[in-house]
Amino acid sequence: MRIRPRRPGDVPELAAVLTRDHEVTGYPYHLPDDPAGWIEEPDRLAAFVAADDSDRPAGHVSVGAAATTDHGAGTVLQDAWSKAHGRPVAACAVVGRLFVAADRQGDGAGAALLGTAVGWMRDHDLAPCLDVLPIGPAASVVGWYEARGWEVVGEASPVWRRPGWPPLLALILPS
Repeated sequence: MRIRPRRPGDVPELAAVLTRDHEVTGYPYHLPDDPAGWIEEPDRLAAFVAADDSDRPAGHVSVGAAATTDHGAGTVLQDAWSKAHGRPVAACAVVGRLFVAADRQGDGAGAALLGTAVGWMRDHDLAPCLDVLPIGPAASVVGWYEARGWEVVGEASPVWRRPGWPPLLALILPS
């Protein structure tokens, strides 16, 4: 696998991967009606894919502005990220849309995508942030991030959170 910038032609293949593997991976928790539009997210700053030997995308990650990220939680996530980094929210960026095809998980593509996104943030003097809803298959992903140095710095209760669900977690990667 090699990591490269996402190209417009990658999006249909990535949408197919997301749709095909949703039941196995549980990501995203709610599969959007328009997976391609969800992947493209218009306000992203950067996006990368993990491509196989045939240059077919098998994984994805994007970088978004923290100042425009609320996920139905208002400014709770932004405030937690900003406070934990000691920087204004405009100096923070968010890892998003990170997924790898189910049949390619465990080969390091996810870590490589995450590392590329973080490297892009650091190159642009942006503090790395992300959020996770630890439910279903994604419940174990918090430990995966923590093993890579990420720290939970806050919790949010988005408007779409159902009774009994855990809070949405805000994480940062310290300098």
